[in-house]
Amino acid sequence: MLGAFVGQKIMNQQNNISTPKGRRVFSRGILFFLFLILAVIALVLGLNMKRYTDRERKQDNIEKEITTEKEKTGVRKLHKKYKDMIGWLEIKGSGFSYPVMQTGMKGHHPDDWQYYLHRDVHGGYSFYGTPFLDVRCMADSDNRIIYGHNINGRRYFGYLQNFREEAFFMKHPAFFFTPVDGKEEKYHIISVLETDKYAEYYSFTDYGNEENYYRMVEKILSHSRFENEAAKKMKKEMEESDAEAFFRRYRFVTLSTCRTMDGKDKRLMVIGCKKRHNDEKRKEEIGCTRN
Repeated sequence: MLGAFVGQKIMNQQNNISTPKGRRVFSRGILFFLFLILAVIALVLGLNMKRYTDRERKQDNIEKEITTEKEKTGVRKLHKKYKDMIGWLEIKGSGFSYPVMQTGMKGHHPDDWQYYLHRDVHGGYSFYGTPFLDVRCMADSDNRIIYGHNINGRRYFGYLQNFREEAFFMKHPAFFFTPVDGKEEKYHIISVLETDKYAEYYSFTDYGNEENYYRMVEKILSHSRFENEAAKKMKKEMEESDAEAFFRRYRFVTLSTCRTMDGKDKRLMVIGCKKRHNDEKRKEEIGCTRN
């Protein structure tokens, strides 16, 4: 009996839909359901947009704050407020201008050398993070590796993606790094490498062996996407010198970021160099440089 009753009910509903009034009721129901779905989608998109806008506004305010402080007081005094800050990185004539932090054995968070991967200069959560120096590196390292996020819109280290274009590479031959305890240093860009996170380049921080140093510099130059005058000059020096004479003639800074669209393990490296001063060489000779 129950089965017969349910069947009759369904048949009645179907018959109702077949009438003009039934079709209008059914159409209204469908439209209401679609409107409800669209309203939910719009709400979710609106909340996400607000979250994104708030995040952008907060990040812009932090950038403006620390940049203004840097212009007013200089890099050295900033270190008093931002204890993990070890310097300032900049490409002249561009929006690429950021503090560089370091934690791990030298910072205030010894168990997390990637502390600033998703934190702002104040230590609060930040999707963008703050550029930070490899924990293995010191002020006198042969090569200091600085990491930063590849942010859409070529913000932060996403700006480095521009160096994959030869015209941009030639137009921007240098970047500048100012340590908190020193003067601004100019680094001539000699190489742009498209590589991955397992590459041997990431082992290059300090080499106590002249052959290893020579071989790594040679590899950095030979695998670059492009070649400029600075790179040609260095190659010529290497050809005219043996490994012992060339050993630690230059200091390097490597800027590293991911190449998300090419794969999660893919990386981009922009490498700059500057000649060591005579006083630095003398310090090495008396054992002041880490081996």
